[in-house]
Amino acid sequence: MLADLDETVRQLLTRYVPLEAGQVDLSFDLPDREWSARLTRPTVNCFLYDIRENHQLRAASWETHRQTNTATRQRGPLRIDATYQITTWARANEDQHQLLWRTLAALARHPVLSSDLLVGELQQQPLPVSTSVAQPDRAPANIGDFWNSINNRVRPVLTYVVTLALDPEVVISSKLALFQPKIKLEQLTRSEVAGFTVRGRVRDREDAARAVEGALVVLSESGDRVLTNDEGGFSFPGVRRGGITLLVCAANRTQTTWPFKVPASNYDVEV
Repeated sequence: MLADLDETVRQLLTRYVPLEAGQVDLSFDLPDREWSARLTRPTVNCFLYDIRENHQLRAASWETHRQTNTATRQRGPLRIDATYQITTWARANEDQHQLLWRTLAALARHPVLSSDLLVGELQQQPLPVSTSVAQPDRAPANIGDFWNSINNRVRPVLTYVVTLALDPEVVISSKLALFQPKIKLEQLTRSEVAGFTVRGRVRDREDAARAVEGALVVLSESGDRVLTNDEGGFSFPGVRRGGITLLVCAANRTQTTWPFKVPASNYDVEV
């Protein structure tokens, strides 16, 4: 059900923001610092933050279902609020704010999700799927604690609530798909657990034997930055396996960009 809800939200935003393929990404991952460091284009993040019963909509009476010679009494379904914290991510604040506003407008236009948006099991919902966005009484009181817990910077958040009906008596017969990890725990090396150290030197582009002291080296994926020592040396510990980009700049020199794949035998650069 929740996977179908994610896909429904994806369809709504893709269609009505709209989100153009290859221009703006959409993610349902936890927006921690590691996640945000990997972003390469503007992104809308929809993180499912909370799931709880809506007591105000709890059915107090029983429903009676009559057949030929019998009648069955059944309590009405539970009403469950699924709450997303929606954020937008872009290099420029102007782009981030524009994307957030367009996302808010798209969500606000759909207080009830139409049948053409509903995916999978949501198409069998016995009651209308209602929503709310940016309501004062829905915003979490401890949103600052949330950002601290995932080690990322506070940013504007849209609280988006979708109310679903849940009948506890319904038997779900669909297959439970559990994905196997690509790497087994016992196969992880010490470096893959702790990360790799990216260590190199900045050299003069005109004279490779000459080290450049005081150059600024930035690991673009994390935003970490260091100044080179008197031998032109720099290092970044704890870097994950995969592609990285180093940005190098020094006084009176043109900034250069250097892509690498971690781990590598050499991370030397020139400026």
